[in-house]
Amino acid sequence: MSIFKKAAEEELDFDEDEIEEEEKEGSLRRKRIKDLNSENRRKRKEVPKPWTKKERFLILYVLGGTLLVSILLFASARDWKLPGWPKIKLPSIGDKTIVIPAQKRDLQKSEKTISRFKEKTKPLSGTYAFYDIRLSDGYSYGVNEKEVMQAASLVKLPVFATLYQEAAAGKINLDEKYILKDTDKLGGSGSLSGKPAGTALTYRRMAQYMGHESDNTAFNILRKKFGDAKIAEVAKSIGMMNTLIEGNSTTPYDIGLFFQKLWDGKIVSQKDRDEILGYLTDTIYDNWLVKGIPDVKIAHKYGREIHVINDAGIIMGDKPFVLVIMTKGVVEKEADAIFPELAKLISGS
Repeated sequence: MSIFKKAAEEELDFDEDEIEEEEKEGSLRRKRIKDLNSENRRKRKEVPKPWTKKERFLILYVLGGTLLVSILLFASARDWKLPGWPKIKLPSIGDKTIVIPAQKRDLQKSEKTISRFKEKTKPLSGTYAFYDIRLSDGYSYGVNEKEVMQAASLVKLPVFATLYQEAAAGKINLDEKYILKDTDKLGGSGSLSGKPAGTALTYRRMAQYMGHESDNTAFNILRKKFGDAKIAEVAKSIGMMNTLIEGNSTTPYDIGLFFQKLWDGKIVSQKDRDEILGYLTDTIYDNWLVKGIPDVKIAHKYGREIHVINDAGIIMGDKPFVLVIMTKGVVEKEADAIFPELAKLISGS
């Protein structure tokens, strides 16, 4: 009898232990379910999962893409020409270096100049271009002369032509006085913006300001006076087919053509030509073409913007010639230093 009693007690103890374990498991399950509730999410500490292969590739693509975009932006700011490297460009038909054959001696000289020009500018950032026209026989050659570039203040040249053509047609009097307004004033180059509203000046005086100090306010007054459409029409009549006033763009070829036709009397009369050339000779910008070709009278137009330095004009020596040097995407300090050297090289002085 006692044996059966003891077995019953052991069985009862086992059942009580089993019930207790089940209660614990049930409590844990309820706790886990409770933990899944949204209000308890922040209290839970989740074990960080390792990155999957997909996530690793995504990070790699993002970093690689960022690096590529940075390189492309840097290269585009330098017009796809990095120091010591050839310019990055898409394949095109023909070379932009054009040599118009004349005498064999001139051809050999121009080829040598082109080679030395490229050699000097290869270690530099950005694009350098030039166009040289010998006015005695029209012989011309250059590097990148058909390249569309920022005109900077060279865009003022067709405004000169428009002003004097309109005066010759009797549509404007060069000696008529204009009263300066505050709304006319533009900062940057020139001193007219510093003069008080109400100042009287003639249109002829404005031309002088544009030549002597590349005055932006004088340019702005004349631009509003004639309108972009009229100035563009005059530019096209000269043959400056890639010159846009609104876009402030041109080519070395267009600028060279302007000076060639101005010299030949095909834009304005001889008297007006001499007046324009006089204003372009007496300038404050003597550290570029003039510095490279000293002791020679030069009628020229200088222009400068961020990463852009241009200077172009007529070198009026024993054998007058047109010289245009333009840049884009350059380091200004580099271009300032090399500009006189390039002018000297091309002129052969």
